[in-house]
Amino acid sequence: MSSTAMHEQYGTAALEPAGQAIAGAYGTWRLRYTVGASGIAVEGAIRVFTESDTDWGLPQVTDPSQAEYMTADGPPGVFLDVLVEEIKSIRLRVRGRALKAGETVVVTYGNQDGGGPGSRAQTFLEAKRYFWVAVDAAGDGAFTTLDDSPYLTIVGGKAEKLVATAPSTVAAGEPFRLLIRAEDAWGNPADDYEGSVTCNAHGVRMPEADPTLTFQPDDHGVKVVEGCVALDTGTHTIHVEDTQRGLSARSNPLRATEGKPTYNLYWADPHGGQVALAEKIPAFFRFARDVAALDFVGYQRNDHMVSAEDWRLQQEAEAAFSEPGRFVPLPGFEWSPETARGGHHNVYFRRHKQPIRRNSHAQVADKSDIATDLTHVRDLYAAYRHSDVLITPHVGGAHADLSYHEPSLEPAIEITSTHGTFEWFLEEALHNRYTVGFVGGSDSHTGRPGTDAPGFQPRRYARAGLTGIYATDLTLDAFFEALKARRCYATTGARIILHFDVDGQPLGAAHSTAQPPTISVSVTGTAPLESLELYRGLEKIYDHPLESLPDLQRVRILWQGASRKSSYSGVVWDGTATLADGTLKAADTIRFDSPRSHLLAVTNHSLKWHAVTCGYRSGIVLTLDDSENAILDLAVSTSLISRPRFGAYGASGPQMLAHAPAESLAVRIPVRDLADGCKEFPIGPLDRKVTVSLAPQEAGPTSSTFTFTDSTPEPGVNAYWVRVIQTDMEMAWSSPVFVDIASA
Repeated sequence: MSSTAMHEQYGTAALEPAGQAIAGAYGTWRLRYTVGASGIAVEGAIRVFTESDTDWGLPQVTDPSQAEYMTADGPPGVFLDVLVEEIKSIRLRVRGRALKAGETVVVTYGNQDGGGPGSRAQTFLEAKRYFWVAVDAAGDGAFTTLDDSPYLTIVGGKAEKLVATAPSTVAAGEPFRLLIRAEDAWGNPADDYEGSVTCNAHGVRMPEADPTLTFQPDDHGVKVVEGCVALDTGTHTIHVEDTQRGLSARSNPLRATEGKPTYNLYWADPHGGQVALAEKIPAFFRFARDVAALDFVGYQRNDHMVSAEDWRLQQEAEAAFSEPGRFVPLPGFEWSPETARGGHHNVYFRRHKQPIRRNSHAQVADKSDIATDLTHVRDLYAAYRHSDVLITPHVGGAHADLSYHEPSLEPAIEITSTHGTFEWFLEEALHNRYTVGFVGGSDSHTGRPGTDAPGFQPRRYARAGLTGIYATDLTLDAFFEALKARRCYATTGARIILHFDVDGQPLGAAHSTAQPPTISVSVTGTAPLESLELYRGLEKIYDHPLESLPDLQRVRILWQGASRKSSYSGVVWDGTATLADGTLKAADTIRFDSPRSHLLAVTNHSLKWHAVTCGYRSGIVLTLDDSENAILDLAVSTSLISRPRFGAYGASGPQMLAHAPAESLAVRIPVRDLADGCKEFPIGPLDRKVTVSLAPQEAGPTSSTFTFTDSTPEPGVNAYWVRVIQTDMEMAWSSPVFVDIASA
């Protein structure tokens, strides 16, 4: 049916106001539907939905004085039942009399007539956030979707911070590219930012004599400076500042070497995520290259949702954006069955234009190639063994079952993403004595690979992870060679420079020796370092001391841990801190990644918080006026994500997360006692605990180097690896070096 014929028969829809909406901002939007020639019978319906993984405010129909109040109005004699199915979908059922051609229905998102603030737009940018309108004209359950349903363009809001991204390794004297990004409160480029930014860096020459850059409207909050040069070897950072707006930032560390090193350190988001509409894939790659400043990125769509046309469009985009030496997409898909059949795995091809082999055709209409499906992870291994394919298990929609492993195909596992940080997954691989490295990624559905933040989505808890990968050059072949060799490490998103070797063998290597192995570690962080921990398998064998002093006037409260060894394993932390004989001067947050995490009821003597985390460390720092006499009363209660779905409704269709009340803790601590060391309070499995300590001074060391000889290695293969924690609780995990110790 042509668009004109569809309009005539089923009607048209429009949004008021149309055009742009600012991410995370409150407003009122009216969707006006005009009935087509077919009319809509009694018991017929209108459905408004989106394919976006939106975190738009959930409509409610009970309280006009509160946010997200929704109304639906029709002509006289027509009554509209409103069913809010979920955050992505509402359904209107026609009662009273039939709707006639030409009549209108108005759905108001964020009706403010009763005093409510309106509806909150989704927090991530999107060129076309569709409000698809589908009509069941006859009332028989058969819906027709209008092909020109309206959409809004979601853009970033006011600039709240600056971000400067440089390459991590360059040759001194060779030009490099610096990307400067103004971000809004939600991590989007600030679309209307027109500030002037000054760049300063000792040892780095900027391309222009005037170090001030002025952002223009068509920059949309992102500006690239070409032709920067490191004048000498060593580690450099570039300071950028908008003095008028009070914004400033330091770039990630840049290490300049004499000549080209054997391996450059590149940054990858191998599991950059996906979007529901294939027409949005080019925007995904454009964001990865031009906003996130990634070197490598993988678009990984859940395979049972990928049609033949989707696969064709994805492969076209991967080829179109492939620019060796500048930016490289990683061809592949996410093989994504339930855990009982192996769980989610990322599949990467070394060559373009390869066929997809799904786990099922569950959401693919064309079943003509269903015979190619690989229904169990054993089938996946059998199909790709001895081929140009690499696979990485991860914890996502359904976590991978690590009782299955194929060494020839699986060089690494993903341990951190927007779903959270999963050190239990790392520990399970080491317990099984697998020879695997560690990677991090986004695994998001918002089209922001490399920089994604969780927003208000109930199934996302953390900022995107990243993979540091040491490769000979920026090509697909070099990425495959490096990943297969496990020359990679995972971070929670910070571009920490991590060098790690054992007896000169780089991270990921397999090495044999009859002598006690010597481990060398060099770390340059993006913030002061908190700890450098060396592990042999699951045993910590060395904790490198750092020249960091506690701040006697600042108390830090951290919480960490997961709810279970599975996907969707978040923990909700509700706490109260009260001071006796002391005054609270300031309270700062640490890794409140989700906007669902926030402080509340802050006074001179107390505060409360609500935080949502998964695996990683989060917390607050309290600045006191009298730490000598102050006593801290701390009360914390937790709620766990106990399973991903509940009831018959959750067994198919949208996933519903179930929460369960869990541990609570109440303690009283004289602040002066913290001078003797931190106080740890384990409260549950999977490292759930609360830690109270004096906060480290803000000007701590950002880099450290050490060597350590293991005088008591065990005969057989020893997996040596290092974990880095910064004071901002950003983390990095090196891939192990696997050392085979010959028996005496």
